[in-house]
Amino acid sequence: MAERLELEGVTIAYEERAGTDRSPTTVFVHGLGGSARSWWAQIAACAKRGHRAIAYDQRGAGLSSKPEGPYSVELWARDLVRVLDALDIDRPLLVGHSVGCMISERACVELGERVAGLVTIGGALKWREEAAPVFEERVRLARAGRMDEIAATVVGTGLSEERRRTDPVLTGLFWELIASNESQSYADWSAATAPGSMVEPERVVCPVLACCGEHDPVTPPTFAQAIADAVPDGRTAVVRGAAHWCHLEAPDAVNEILLGFAEELAT
Repeated sequence: MAERLELEGVTIAYEERAGTDRSPTTVFVHGLGGSARSWWAQIAACAKRGHRAIAYDQRGAGLSSKPEGPYSVELWARDLVRVLDALDIDRPLLVGHSVGCMISERACVELGERVAGLVTIGGALKWREEAAPVFEERVRLARAGRMDEIAATVVGTGLSEERRRTDPVLTGLFWELIASNESQSYADWSAATAPGSMVEPERVVCPVLACCGEHDPVTPPTFAQAIADAVPDGRTAVVRGAAHWCHLEAPDAVNEILLGFAEELAT
C-alpha cells in the first residue's frame, strides 16, 4: 500500500521496503509513462537482499498529485531532493530510468557527496534531434485522449521484438501501465521531457553505472558509454537482448547489476 508525503502543496505517493544491511538506500526515479509500479521487480529484489528501497510517483504520475503544468526536469529534481529530505535519506543510491536519469543527475549535482551512487537505465546526456517530433506527437495524442496509441508505440520500443512475440503477459501488463496514465498529465510530462538533458555530468562526484538494453532503439549502448565518459567515475553495463525498458524486460539481469553495485558501495 502506498504511503504519502505532503511537499509544498503536492502529494507524493511512495512505497518503501525496510532494509537490514549496510547498503545505501536505493531510490527509484521513473521516467515518462512510468510510476512506482514500474520498479516492482527491483523493489522485491532489494527487499529479499535486505536493502532498504523506495520507489515514488513523481508529480503528475501514478498516485501523486497532478497539478496543471508546465513541468520540467528541474522541478522534478527539486521534488526528488525534497523526498530524500522528508524521508531522512542520507547517501542514497539513485536509480533513474530514461528522463528519470536526467532528473537524478541534477539531484546529484545539487547534493554532491550526499549521494552514494547513481545508476542510469536507458539514460542520455541529451535526446537525439529526431526525438523532438516524437515528443510533439505524444503531446498531441495525449491531449486527444489517445493513450492506447501511445501505449502501442512505447511497448514497441520498450520491449524487444523477441519478448513481445513470446511473452504476451508482460506485453499486456506493460501496455496497461502506459495506457492507464492520465492523458493531460502525460501530455505535460511529454512536453517537459522533450528539452531534457543532463546539465553538468562532470560535477557528479559519486560513482555512476550507466546501464542500457542491448537492443534499446531510444538510448542505445553508445548513449550509456557517453554518460560513463562524461562523469568522473563512470562505467557501463549492457543487458543482453533487452530494449529501452530493460528493468521490466530482463528484471533478473538488471537486479543483479543493481544489487552488485549497491553492495560494492557499502564496502
